[in-house]
Amino acid sequence: MPLRVRKKVERGSSKLIYLQVKEALRASIERGELKQGEPLPGRVKLCEMFGTNRLTVDRAIRELVREGWLVTVKGKGTFVSHPNSRPSTAIMTFAVVWSQRGISEQQNIYWGPLIRGIAQTTSELGIQLQFREMNPAFYLDFFRESRADGMIVLAPTVEDEIVLHELRKHRVPFVATSSVYEDKSLPCVGIDNFSGVKQALEHLWSLGHRKIGFVDLDLRQTDHQQRWDAFRQLMGEAGYTIDPRWALLYPDRWCIDRDKFVRRWLESTPLPTAIFGADYEMTLAIFKALKELGVKIPDQVSLVGFDDPPMAAFLEPPLTAVRQPVEEIGRKAVRKLYDALQRGVIPEGTDVLTTELIVRASTAPCSQDRAGVDIQRSER
Repeated sequence: MPLRVRKKVERGSSKLIYLQVKEALRASIERGELKQGEPLPGRVKLCEMFGTNRLTVDRAIRELVREGWLVTVKGKGTFVSHPNSRPSTAIMTFAVVWSQRGISEQQNIYWGPLIRGIAQTTSELGIQLQFREMNPAFYLDFFRESRADGMIVLAPTVEDEIVLHELRKHRVPFVATSSVYEDKSLPCVGIDNFSGVKQALEHLWSLGHRKIGFVDLDLRQTDHQQRWDAFRQLMGEAGYTIDPRWALLYPDRWCIDRDKFVRRWLESTPLPTAIFGADYEMTLAIFKALKELGVKIPDQVSLVGFDDPPMAAFLEPPLTAVRQPVEEIGRKAVRKLYDALQRGVIPEGTDVLTTELIVRASTAPCSQDRAGVDIQRSER
């Protein structure tokens, strides 16, 4: 019985086009229209039958070969396989891509847990992983060449939003981690940065701090940009002025010597009574510089950081920090992508996870005589 195509692909459908082709071919095999050992029609013919292009048909056939429904014989063509060769479950492959330096460092306090969450969850689901660092402009081409089922984009930057829209335009099933954009329809998993900053500021305000500095040296990152935006908004709404001297900002951490940059800043201006670091590495740079300059934490300056790795509790004094569920971000990204693929749809919507303030000994009540202390006059 010849292959019959009951309808062409529906381009307005939420289901991926290649999946429509794949399911139609598999249904034809299940109905007995295509029998064991029978050759599949040629690619050009299939494109005409389904009303789609060669890339889409090729991808559908590759998956059916991988799942055991079809078998390819070099130089002869593609044939319907024996039923016993068809596995009950198919193996998926996810491509994990990124463009930032440092993400491949497994011991990094953020990227390590994030990748661990991805790796553990894909292992539980039987999903294979491909890892690749590259320019975001090549994400689409790499996905097509990799033959992956889906893509996880690690921490795209503010300007990478246009890349994510391009991936969605081409109906690439992907989920981005560690990023939340204004367009909440983009498939992302991130954290509530506004709430995290609010938790930290309300803690400092409760201790009497009003003159609060902010250090953010990576404003290209969506998380960092949102933390700075939240800091400005919340301070303004509370009626507290942000002294420009107490805001140390930079777009890209990799373009500066972070430790020297922070130390020069601390030496050049009277100190605020508290400082908020936008991530752990920046907070640690502040911590070390204050120690080197003889400034007592929290007696002279209280310190709060974003991120709470295990070592934060072992600093002297232990660090007050906003904890984010980094490993869970990785887990949720995998689940979001996997669930969408199981339903045959493109992932949609942004999932926002909550933060938690962990109060330790690096923050203390503010005394009035501490405001505007000159670093030059502090004890060395």
